[in-house]
Amino acid sequence: MTFHEKLRGCREDMTLTQEDVAEKLSITRQTISKWERGINEPDIETIVKLADIYNVTIDQLLRADLSIVKRLAVKERSYKRLLITVAILSGALLLFLATVSLST
Repeated sequence: MTFHEKLRGCREDMTLTQEDVAEKLSITRQTISKWERGINEPDIETIVKLADIYNVTIDQLLRADLSIVKRLAVKERSYKRLLITVAILSGALLLFLATVSLST
């Protein structure tokens, strides 16, 4: 069973609608629909919240489709690289602005 099938099954087992889950997560119903159709995937923090809502463990949600674990890890690394790059560029910009203001 794939991750998106597991999400839908858990929701249906709890007799919740997509709207119910979306409301609990403060997101749109369309987002839930995309997750359940395998178009998009929630981030790891949202997966933890979903596990709580569905009264299952994170392992129960993810073990069904180990490929999602790999994709989440890649996304996490990419996000960290982006944050580091932004921090470095911000520091360089501040240093440049400080140098320019001191020279004038």
